[in-house]
Amino acid sequence: PVRAVAAVRTGSPVRVAWAVVAKELVDLVRDRRALLVGLLLPAVAVPAVSEFLQANAQRRLQTPARVAVVGTHRAPALLQAARGLLEPVTVADPLDALRRGQVDAVLVIPEGFEQAARRGGAELTLKYRAQDPQGLVAREKVLRVVAEYALPLVDRALAQKGLSRDLLTPVRLREEPTGGGGGWLGFTIPLFVVVWAFGGAAVVAADVTAGERERGTWDLLLCSPASRWGIVAGKFAACSVAGFALATAAVASQLALSGLRPGLSAGQLAAVAAASLCASWVAASGALGLGLMARSAREANQYALPLYLAALATAAAADGLRTWPGASFVPVLNAFLLAQAAVGGGLEAGRLSAALASSLLAAGILLSLARHLLEREQRGV
Repeated sequence: PVRAVAAVRTGSPVRVAWAVVAKELVDLVRDRRALLVGLLLPAVAVPAVSEFLQANAQRRLQTPARVAVVGTHRAPALLQAARGLLEPVTVADPLDALRRGQVDAVLVIPEGFEQAARRGGAELTLKYRAQDPQGLVAREKVLRVVAEYALPLVDRALAQKGLSRDLLTPVRLREEPTGGGGGWLGFTIPLFVVVWAFGGAAVVAADVTAGERERGTWDLLLCSPASRWGIVAGKFAACSVAGFALATAAVASQLALSGLRPGLSAGQLAAVAAASLCASWVAASGALGLGLMARSAREANQYALPLYLAALATAAAADGLRTWPGASFVPVLNAFLLAQAAVGGGLEAGRLSAALASSLLAAGILLSLARHLLEREQRGV
């Protein structure tokens, strides 16, 4: 506190900024409940949920789909090919069971199916819920079962005519998988970078602006000889630190829970950290300006919600905007793409430089607006 007062009296913007940063961070650390609920809990809970969703998706692919088969006695060979992929279920009303979610799909086998299959032209009917992931997985498994059942029939028919299946596939594709690509982490880590940078920065911005008004210390700060740039820069730095810390903690938790499967190098991790920094700069400057317009912390959080949703929408649209030439210069979008490129191993120095420069420029513009709001408010004190 003594150093903070001395810094304010000197009027040095840099010293004021550091004093404000120290003050805000000390206040944040002292509020252990906010620190736990707002920062540490999401950093652990959300990656755990992500890992659960990934494990659940793998379980769906590996677990046989529950299918109500109508006419099981009509195609025993087909059901033999379905072992390990489908679990035939007997129900009184297959369509009702499908609507209720008791089965993933309904497969109808008509009379004379096997005879028609040997002649060619047999038909099965598959009913599934098109908007349900379980139904879509069941559809893919049924298609695989039908293919495994039909191929021997094709081979037998071709052999009777002295032909080979190779005539039906004159071109073959040889697959040689290589390294690269982030897989599931290539989506979750960039998403965490954007979402939690904005979440952490917005929470702290509401507290250091409108929260100070509620505590009755805001007017004292405005009446002090501290420069407006020093106050804005100090609060911006505190919000940036919070956003960067939460994004970094979320990414670290995700990597720890996933067992560091991608084997990220130090350079890749540094690029992910740079992406978190870019997102934090934009989030902190934007949330700070919104907090200066709010009259209460609750109102500041309400103002920050559209900003948060806009960042989330930008991340969701990243795949469609990836090839756009100016993508590396768009704030938030460049942070997402930078993190994604880092996880996938395709990072370019130009992308990194463009993301850092454009994010810093955007933060500078937003901070200028925040300073203007602060000066306008000071004239009203």
